[in-house]
Amino acid sequence: MSLRVCVLKGGSSAEREISLRSGEVIEEALQKLGYSTFSIDPERPERICLLLKNKVDVVFIALHGPGGEDGTVQGVLEIFDVPYTGSGVLASALAMDKKSARRIWKAEGLKQPVYQIVERNSLSNIKLEISPPLIVKPGRSGSTLGVNLVREERELEDALKEAFRYDGDYIILEEYIEGKELTVGIIDDPEPIALPVIEIVPEGVIYDYKTKYTEGKCKYKIPAALPQAEYKKVQEIALRAYKSLGCRDFGRVDMIWREEEVYLLEVNTIPGMTRMSLLPRAAKAKGIEFHHLVDKIVKQALRRKQN
Repeated sequence: MSLRVCVLKGGSSAEREISLRSGEVIEEALQKLGYSTFSIDPERPERICLLLKNKVDVVFIALHGPGGEDGTVQGVLEIFDVPYTGSGVLASALAMDKKSARRIWKAEGLKQPVYQIVERNSLSNIKLEISPPLIVKPGRSGSTLGVNLVREERELEDALKEAFRYDGDYIILEEYIEGKELTVGIIDDPEPIALPVIEIVPEGVIYDYKTKYTEGKCKYKIPAALPQAEYKKVQEIALRAYKSLGCRDFGRVDMIWREEEVYLLEVNTIPGMTRMSLLPRAAKAKGIEFHHLVDKIVKQALRRKQN
């Protein structure tokens, strides 16, 4: 009898559309592999209860953003002892919360851009600690939603307003580092391994939501054009960042490389799995086709269940 996999896709976050696209191709891959599948869209939280009415061997979480990537749904599945793919409750929460992740990386001696936290209740009395140009980003969000480059202080107010649309509690102001934008996919096989480094070359100045999800707005260099020693260093730092948060199964680490220095930006515990997404691109560059990537992720979750 084939194993039964439920794909969680959609949800209620601002990244809903990307999640639906990720979930669709994941489900297609699972069916190609011979798994028995069904999907649930927890746009309304109570729909998660459908899991309890269906026999399921493992849940493939394809939810992005708050409610799906922040430890929330992982906690629900833990309560009901349902095996699932991806990082656990704590690692998911830490990676989603940029403030917490950065504190851990600092303790680990990992380099990151200079940053400043802005709480909503301090908006009327902000004292800039970083001079423009700077990046404004929500404290807990993904898919580069609400991210803007501020070149002059007069642009800050509008950028803050947009960022707070995606996180009501706090945002991050971050020094703008002009360099190579890199990303490293990681999969557990069964131990974490770094996939080929990708250099992201956006049409505009920054890699924003529109650039990321519009065909032709961005070019990707796989593998990234770096000296061999620097290439290896980037992969090692990505693995350290991933492991320091306790991530598992798969993920993607974003960073900037400038003058032999690597600056960590964030770890994505459920990176996009659409046909345009970077983790599948990196896996393919290593000779891992999409359906085999999905299979590896599912098998990691099943391995934990058996242990």
